[in-house]
Amino acid sequence: MKDSGLFILIFFIPLFGISAQPVNVIKGKVLDKIDNEPLVGVNVLIEELKSGTITDGNGKFELENIPSGNYKLKISYIGHKTVIINIVVPSDKAEQLETLLEEESLTLDEVVITGNPLEINPKEISKPNIILSNLDLRIKRNSTIAQTIDYQPGIAMQSNGIATSKPIIRGLSSNRILILEDGLRTGDLSNTAIDHAISEDGSSPEKIEVLRGPASLLYGSNAIGGVVNIITEIIPRTVPQEVLGEAKLEFGSVNDEKLGRIHLGYGIDKLSLHGDFFKKKTNDYKVPSGLRVVNSDYESEGFKFGVAFHPVWGVIGASINNYDTQYGIPFDQNEVGGEGPVAIDLQKQEYRVLAEMEDLNTFINSFSLKGGYKNYQHDEIELEAGTIGSSFLLNTFSGDFSFGQGKIDNMENLNGTFGLWLLNQNYKVEGEEALTPNADYKSIAAYLLEQISLGKISLNLGGRFENNRVDIPQTILYDSLFTPTQKSFNSFSGSIGLVYYFVDEAGVFVNLSNAFRAPTVEELSSYAIHAATNTFDIGDRNLDKENNIGGDLGIRYTTYNLTLEGNLYYNRIFNYIYREPSSLFYNEENETGFNDSTGFPVFFYTQDDAELYGFEFKTGYEFLPGLIISLMSDYVRGKNLETSDNLPLIPPLRFAFETRFVRDYYWFGFNWKIATEQDRVADNETTTSGYGVLDLYTGLKFITGNFIHSIDIKATNILNQNYRDHLSAIKEFAPMPGRNFSISYSFLF
Repeated sequence: MKDSGLFILIFFIPLFGISAQPVNVIKGKVLDKIDNEPLVGVNVLIEELKSGTITDGNGKFELENIPSGNYKLKISYIGHKTVIINIVVPSDKAEQLETLLEEESLTLDEVVITGNPLEINPKEISKPNIILSNLDLRIKRNSTIAQTIDYQPGIAMQSNGIATSKPIIRGLSSNRILILEDGLRTGDLSNTAIDHAISEDGSSPEKIEVLRGPASLLYGSNAIGGVVNIITEIIPRTVPQEVLGEAKLEFGSVNDEKLGRIHLGYGIDKLSLHGDFFKKKTNDYKVPSGLRVVNSDYESEGFKFGVAFHPVWGVIGASINNYDTQYGIPFDQNEVGGEGPVAIDLQKQEYRVLAEMEDLNTFINSFSLKGGYKNYQHDEIELEAGTIGSSFLLNTFSGDFSFGQGKIDNMENLNGTFGLWLLNQNYKVEGEEALTPNADYKSIAAYLLEQISLGKISLNLGGRFENNRVDIPQTILYDSLFTPTQKSFNSFSGSIGLVYYFVDEAGVFVNLSNAFRAPTVEELSSYAIHAATNTFDIGDRNLDKENNIGGDLGIRYTTYNLTLEGNLYYNRIFNYIYREPSSLFYNEENETGFNDSTGFPVFFYTQDDAELYGFEFKTGYEFLPGLIISLMSDYVRGKNLETSDNLPLIPPLRFAFETRFVRDYYWFGFNWKIATEQDRVADNETTTSGYGVLDLYTGLKFITGNFIHSIDIKATNILNQNYRDHLSAIKEFAPMPGRNFSISYSFLF
């Protein structure tokens, strides 16, 4: 905490020397085009100055201290078309603006995804993508990131209770899915085991982006299945003209959840500040019978602070993030010889820097630097003894240097970016129950992306060369000596995609790409009892890297009241790494440890070729203004090509049917989620029956003076359905949570 206080003090010192000089003013009013009613909370931004505000209770706004010049004023509001106005300051028009916003419930064209560094229109991207922001994110927001994006096309949730839930994308999970925060890796161990949680609270994102399929071209190893990018914008991109903030309280019934959060933003001249604090506490969650799942409670708290300076050429900023959580690992009380209750105490501190330059008017037209350092630790505590069984530590440094390509003579339609990416991680495991030896990771990569627009055709090309190295020192695990090992993996990834719009509303896209993943230290060198799976895992230091050759073929159709996107995909993964059961057992009471009858089943890490293929589909239709009906469906099939066995943790065929009615100051709807039976399972995996779960929601926004109040009420599993999700790690002894009522109140100022 001393370091955190010093960090904040350093960036607050410049405030005392800053004084704003009044220059000009931009004033205006924003109204709804249909009824001419004032719109409250509309975002008003001067793009060139990165200076912004929101409209008050009368729909009015005012921007002060504006230097003379020509500007673009961007006016955006949830569910309405974004308007950009060219204005000259000073002028009479700049102080008498009146803007009418037209409703647009289905499409939000102003959204530009971070996974698209070329900043082209999302419909010109050849890879499928998902964006949750604004009202959609407000409705779907849940206790964890995985719960929030569950039942989006191609995305399911793997869980071990509630606290440790994480996403599965197209049947791939854990270390094949990369979790990012503002474009940089989270620097935790959530991808190494089902009992390791993601070090990010589900209540704080301002936007969530998902890239499905091979995405290593942008983000490298561990993104072979897809990327989830959590956008917090804690390093602010704009300068508020006044104190803006949100205070939130939330309560849930199924696990007695209590959440408090406050979010603040402020700007002075060209300096902006951004702060966020939250605290959450739950009890064990209830199943439909009314019983509670023992040791499924959790408690977390954290803060984020960011500061940025906004000169005319870009932005320079830094942030600090502190996250602490304690959660239990659900266990079967009827199991004989189990490990007993275990809790995890997790802590992470993070420091980030950002520097961006724009409009350089050279071959290199823009520059971006993102860098971060994360200090992560979690202790696994044996609750009955009150002792720490093992401790995991991970220090991560990562950096991304990217350059935007300017216009080239006679190639006006070419747009590109290239860059350099670095990663250094130090991993340590301490305690008698260490699963693996310590390890050091080092990665470096260079990448290039290009986009060519040729009328109705858009062509996307890219390449990335990456080197991954892991150093494993000499160690002793379970009285066995392992010699030091160094492994190095070189890989080249490439992609080519094409989008063709035969009319403005409809187009097709195709994408071919290859991606790779280097083996983890768990896969290379595990030699221990893994309490989360009740197995004895043995790694293989001769494992090779995974290579995925995949493709998508899809269609997009968008009109003012209809959106549709569907695609087929196929992934062939060479050297797919998995845990294979053996005929051996491990028993500590046995003289040699290993036997053929009693103890923990022994699993060996091995690899074969595998394939995964399936489809994703989503459509939405606005029958009446504000009344939207949508349908989602997805399916994935996974097989081991060497053994013809099914791959584990493959979601079943799923559907989701949602009806939503949205107006400026209220909304309501329901979502019916359906999963079919899953009987195509791997060895030692349990089949599950189909189910249907109904969720209801409603929201209300009202104004008092210049303040906005918002109330959200949700009822999940309203019929109290008793079901077991196929991707739950505890489905053998516990169903999914029962009926839950939650209410949240937000005060925006």
